[in-house]
Amino acid sequence: MSDPGTDSGREPKMNDGGPVWIRIVFGLGAALMGALILGALAGVVPTDGGVFAAPAAVILAIGAGLILFAVMLWVPRSAPAALRTALGLLLFLLVAGVCNWTAFAPGVRYTSETTFGAWTSSAEDPVGGRIAFGVVALVIDAVLAYGIFGAIRRALRRS
Repeated sequence: MSDPGTDSGREPKMNDGGPVWIRIVFGLGAALMGALILGALAGVVPTDGGVFAAPAAVILAIGAGLILFAVMLWVPRSAPAALRTALGLLLFLLVAGVCNWTAFAPGVRYTSETTFGAWTSSAEDPVGGRIAFGVVALVIDAVLAYGIFGAIRRALRRS
């Protein structure tokens, strides 16, 4: 008896990785955004003013993280678990770096600008953005610490 979610005439179930076109579309979107960010950082893509409000390492982490996210969507489930785990850990580290910098680096990190026709409104929020990114940064840091200490503990048990 075959699994009804994998019959040739039906779309795969979401727990099978979802329809392939979703992974392709989301992957292309993320990869293009990452390439655009890295291109702007390298000076290849023109920018309005050409100045980033973050250090180059943070911009690099954002662009590389988006491209890595796309790669992870395209890696087949049959790929070695060690490869998928390493890519996931690297992506997690990139996100942690961006969130930690946004939450804890000095200066205002959250600004907003809205434009409707000729009307533009802009604002800075020195606290709200830090709280949001700070909570995420602390959660990511805790998960990373738990994973690292768990891996060390497992390695020491084997020896």
